[in-house]
Amino acid sequence: MINSEIGDQVFEEIEKWDSIVIFGHKNPDGDCVGSVMGLKKALEYLFPKKKIYALGSHPTYLPDFIEPSDDVPTETIVSSLAVLVDLSDLPRVEDQRILLAPKIVCFDHHIENTKNDFLVYRVDSAASCTVIIAAALLHRYHVIPESASNYLYLGLVTDSGRFQFDSEPETFEIASLLVKAGAKYKTIYRGLYKQTSIDLKWRAFIYSNYTFEDLVTYVVVHKEDYESLGIDQNNASGKVNLLSMLDGRPIWAQFTEQDDGAIRVELRSDGTKNVQKVAIQFGGGGHLAASGCKLDSFDKIKDVIKALNAAEDIND
Repeated sequence: MINSEIGDQVFEEIEKWDSIVIFGHKNPDGDCVGSVMGLKKALEYLFPKKKIYALGSHPTYLPDFIEPSDDVPTETIVSSLAVLVDLSDLPRVEDQRILLAPKIVCFDHHIENTKNDFLVYRVDSAASCTVIIAAALLHRYHVIPESASNYLYLGLVTDSGRFQFDSEPETFEIASLLVKAGAKYKTIYRGLYKQTSIDLKWRAFIYSNYTFEDLVTYVVVHKEDYESLGIDQNNASGKVNLLSMLDGRPIWAQFTEQDDGAIRVELRSDGTKNVQKVAIQFGGGGHLAASGCKLDSFDKIKDVIKALNAAEDIND
């Protein structure tokens, strides 16, 4: 998994700068938040004299131990190294002030579909971005700080679907090392499985409104559907896996209207169908069995469903 040359180049750049700002993607998930906050904690431990800042929102469905991100003025960003995690596509960065940073380096585990003019340490076979960060820390510094371990484990278990989507030996090895470093896995799981009565009502909505079309199970969500329950767009969009493998169908999708009128699309498969190529077709990207994109109209949903039903097989 480790490409020591590229990983070392990223950390060599980090070592040069006194001020570092870590950025993640729009609609952050557990791996994005875990990567941003985990890398911040690791760098604070390794370089106590550096100023390390973490940017980005945190969805409420994640565990309560997550600390708030930082309020970073623009004048700090323009004189800091930007470290981008869990994506390498600049238009998808949540805080677009990354474009003001004098230099960018990146950790990512998504399949490349854009060319970058900054240094990217990419391992697209990794279960999560936090796995890459953890392995790179161990390779260069021979330590994972306890303060970073919970965050890095959070990213691993959420992006691997609690090891459903990736059970490779290397993934379990990193998980074991994170637990040895101090990750409180029971606390993390309790936080991930918590639910409120509103959560239950939202699940009931998804279960009551899905549709089958050939190989695909999908649900279409309008803004008023979740706003009536007091749910925000990010938390509303994160329930696609409730539809997984219904009646043996290998593909499932969620189409959720956003505050700006765009339609956020989450695409998943059971590992036999390539939904990543479908996402790219509609301007998105991701992994072979877990990808996403955005549409500008509900009318285009039928085109996505048609493309999903024609999705290529994934060769194991």
